[in-house]
Parts: sequence; C-alpha cells; structure tokens
Amino acid sequence: MRDVAGVDKLRQLVADLLGYLERNEAALVHYAARRRRGEPIATSFVESAVDEIISWRMAKAQQMRWSKPSLQPFLDVRTAVLNDTLEDAFRRHHHGFRPANDDHRLTAAAA
Repeated sequence: MRDVAGVDKLRQLVADLLGYLERNEAALVHYAARRRRGEPIATSFVESAVDEIISWRMAKAQQMRWSKPSLQPFLDVRTAVLNDTLEDAFRRHHHGFRPANDDHRLTAAAA
C-alpha cells in the first residue's frame, strides 16, 4: 500500500483530523441525542436572523448605521442575551454586581 501515490499524505491528514477531534471532543455536538431531545441541530435560523438584522441596520436609508468596529461587540452582547449568559459575563467583569442567587431570594421573599 506504501507505493500508492499520496497515501502518506492521506495518512497524515487523517491523523491530523483524529487529533483535532480528540482535542475538541468536549465541544463536539452529539446530533442524534439532540434530535431525540427535540433540540435544534442547526443554526441556520439564527444565522438568518442575524443576516436580516445586519442587512436592515447597514441599509443606507437608516438614520443610524453600524460601523464594522461596532458590529462585533453588538453581536457578542446580543448572543449573550439570547444564550442567557449576559448576566454571568457582566458579573465576571463587574465584581460588585448582584450575586447570582438574587432571583432565588426575591422569589422566596415574595412567597
């Protein structure tokens, strides 16, 4: 098999791929399990929404327009809001921000 042209290159590429998969195992999505739980397995609906928002905001007819430097921070914040991680990110950067269990105490106090 060694005399087949390109087999060494193919072996190296496969080894690189396997190494990548092993190093990133924790980030890999188990699509069959997600499907069984009824969770989405694609992000096309999110990408479509982002494209629509960006296109609308970048239109020349809009009074306010985004600049390229301001776009990524906006998308980062919007993603954190949608993922429900903004409060934790804010808490990491602003140590005096309310403790994470405030919602639990408010609920208990209201009862």
